[in-house]
Parts: sequence; C-alpha cells; structure tokens
Amino acid sequence: MANNKPQSSNQIDNNSLEISEFLTKRYRGVSVYAAVMILLAIGIIWTAVLTAEQVQQYHEDYMALQKMKVEHRNLQIENQRLVIEQQTFSATPQIASRAVTQLGMYSPTTKDKLIVQPTATKPGDRLNIQQPTRSDEAELSMPQQGGKDE
Repeated sequence: MANNKPQSSNQIDNNSLEISEFLTKRYRGVSVYAAVMILLAIGIIWTAVLTAEQVQQYHEDYMALQKMKVEHRNLQIENQRLVIEQQTFSATPQIASRAVTQLGMYSPTTKDKLIVQPTATKPGDRLNIQQPTRSDEAELSMPQQGGKDE
C-alpha cells in the first residue's frame, strides 16, 4: 500500500506538470495561458453586461408596475363613485312610487298651482295673485340655465 501512495502523488505531480507545460507552450506565437485569460475576461465582462441589462429591465418593469397600481387604485375609487351615483339614480323612481302609494302624494295639476308675483308699486297696494296659465306652467317646468355647473 505504501507503494500505491507515492505512485498516485507522482501521477498528480505529473498531471500538474502536463497542465503547466501545456499552458506555457506557444502556438503560432500566441501563449495558451494568455488566450485562456482573455477568453475568461471576455466571459466575465459579457455576464456583467447581461446582469446590468437585467437589473435595468427589472427597475423599469417595477416602475411600470407601481404606476399601474396607482392607476388601479384611482379606477377603483372612480368605480365606487359611479356605483354610488348609479344607486342614487336608481333609487329616485322607488322614492316617487313610495311617495304615491304609501303617503298619497301626487304631482299637482295646473289648478293646484298658484303663482305669486309681487307687483305692488305703492305702499298699501295688494299683491296680484293669479291662477297659472299654460305658458306660465311651461316656464316653471323648464330648467334654469346659468347655474354653477356651467
């Protein structure tokens, strides 16, 4: 067994000598060692560039994701506002039908409407109270323009 150990260490030494001899040889004036080192340097630089590109792409994608999250939150808020508005408008006919059926309320007719216009010019004159005409009723039913929304 003692003979095996020196032989295996001799083989390792022989293999190291073969590698070192191979690296020190020159082929057509180019050192193998220099060529291997240049290829390793090119490989390292190439992987560094690819890593930098991936990190940059990650940052750009992350920023886009954050913008989309903000837009999503804004759209959710707008959706909630629209749902509330829809519920408000859908409740109006229910209120009108309940007012008629449960409370006995109704829309007044022309006979039930009374238009009061101040026309007193002198102190002590009475105000002129008239029954509305069809033209007066049309004026009352038209929406007023020039409100604060315009």
